[in-house]
Amino acid sequence: MEEKEIIGEVHDYVKKSSVVFGDMDVFNKHVLNVVKHAKNLSDYYKADSFVVQLAAYLHDIHYILTKDHSVHEIEGSKFARSFLEQFNIPKDKIDLVCDCILNHRGSKNSVRNTMEEKIIACADAMDHISRVYEFYDLRCKKTSIEKAKKWVAGKLYRGWNKLEMPKARELMKEKYFSAMQFFDEEEIYSKNLS
Repeated sequence: MEEKEIIGEVHDYVKKSSVVFGDMDVFNKHVLNVVKHAKNLSDYYKADSFVVQLAAYLHDIHYILTKDHSVHEIEGSKFARSFLEQFNIPKDKIDLVCDCILNHRGSKNSVRNTMEEKIIACADAMDHISRVYEFYDLRCKKTSIEKAKKWVAGKLYRGWNKLEMPKARELMKEKYFSAMQFFDEEEIYSKNLS
């Protein structure tokens, strides 16, 4: 099977899983945006686009299937390995996809050794920064405005720190600054701008 066909199969699987488990928002609002950002960064940095696209589609698969966010990077990496083996993808590429998934979270302080791992972490953070007001609205429904602001500011801060690639920071700088001003967190912003 050609790489393009495999990517199509993975896309369809993640989309179908999102429908079955009742959360098309994760697919439409997050996964597809992560794929878009990841492809752009992959093109810019000349990374392995096949690996990057597979990892982008599968980076939150455990959360999609279980709604368990706590260890979704660990369990998602395990799932991806067994799922991708059916396509006869070379082991080194599967290993790299799994490393991308395992190391994409900002709250885990993971060490990202490859360009592809950094791209997936950046693409995930870029989507979080782009959709910060949506997170704020959702959080306000669960808690006080002040707690929601604090939570979102923390998510922004972690997202910015995940942007290890200069191009990703360049693309997100304006959105990050604007959001941090809204959440009254200029001090955090100014400390992390460089």
